[in-house]
Amino acid sequence: MKLVLALAFFWGTSIASAKETVQIALASNFSELSTVSFNPFGGYFKDAIELAIADNKPLIDKAGIVLSLKTYDYGIDDINVIKKVKEAAASNAIAGIGYNYSSAALLAAPVHIAEKFPMLSPSASANRLSTFGKYVHLGSFNNQFMVETLAKVATTVLKKKKILILTAVNCAYCVDLANSFSEEIKKHQGEIVKNIPLLQEDTDFTKIANEAKQLNFDAVFVPNQELTSARLIAALTEAGITKPFLGADGWGNEGTEFFRVLKGKTFIGYSVTHWHPKMMSPKSKKFVSSYLNKFNKLPNDTSVLAYDSMTLLIQAIVKTKPLSRETLEATLSSIKSFDGVTGKAFWEPHKAPRKDLIVLKTSDNGFAIHKIVSPNVAVNHE
Repeated sequence: MKLVLALAFFWGTSIASAKETVQIALASNFSELSTVSFNPFGGYFKDAIELAIADNKPLIDKAGIVLSLKTYDYGIDDINVIKKVKEAAASNAIAGIGYNYSSAALLAAPVHIAEKFPMLSPSASANRLSTFGKYVHLGSFNNQFMVETLAKVATTVLKKKKILILTAVNCAYCVDLANSFSEEIKKHQGEIVKNIPLLQEDTDFTKIANEAKQLNFDAVFVPNQELTSARLIAALTEAGITKPFLGADGWGNEGTEFFRVLKGKTFIGYSVTHWHPKMMSPKSKKFVSSYLNKFNKLPNDTSVLAYDSMTLLIQAIVKTKPLSRETLEATLSSIKSFDGVTGKAFWEPHKAPRKDLIVLKTSDNGFAIHKIVSPNVAVNHE
């Protein structure tokens, strides 16, 4: 009897130890205070990655693997992005996920390609990311889709065609959005009155507000990240400018932190996002409940994009046999669709996915869902 128990214990531990450990590199800013975001330490990103692994545990166990995460912290220094991605590429990691801002993703992509190391960015949206080809994968729709929607909002919802743009010129995402919007608004017989440059780390926008007061415009496009955008809107409203504002996904999806800057300021506008906690699909409701229970806080747009991208990566990993960077890349490149918390996404290889976009009506009363827009679908005015 003891022999049988001993053999059973031996075989049980042998089977358990036979599981293959698969390492995944998480690349983000985990340590330094950002000047443009209220989410400086990668918390929402990493939490969502861990939740995706927990929720997909049956699938992972069935595949006979154990997922191991290793973080690569590049802080807020662009030079560190390249340094850290090279470290990750030299490790045993099967893929890298992260680079949540376009500036970091654009720096990381060439290294991933050179090292033949699959990269998945959940939220970077620069149009140029769709031009790199193999080893670069995206979880977010791109800036072009956002500006197509925002140009329709400006001209059909707000009926405004003379647009002032305020662009952080040291932000790849911001410049890409501004340039794309400038071209798109022309298709709707609109014009850019002026594109006023600024730096994303600036905090005093009194001079820009005074300059804006001298111009003839009827709407303002603020294509910047959360903190910079909020500070700009605050400065312009304090200067008495009551024109509507337009923004992209950098504004966030609920405005909890956005309104810490704009508290007491009256304004109105429209922005776009990937997801909103009031979306009532079963997957969305389950995700919100699970995230809240596990981390004692509500998820944000960073969370949901990271969760969907990690779930996609897990599905690709368990499907790939034998597993290597090259074979995983082939699997990722073959994925044509994915049904996630943010809805259904469709891919052409290495391009930004086509997926639903949410238009938010933004005001001092909060962010409310105005309309869900699918690719190639016009925005109906109110």
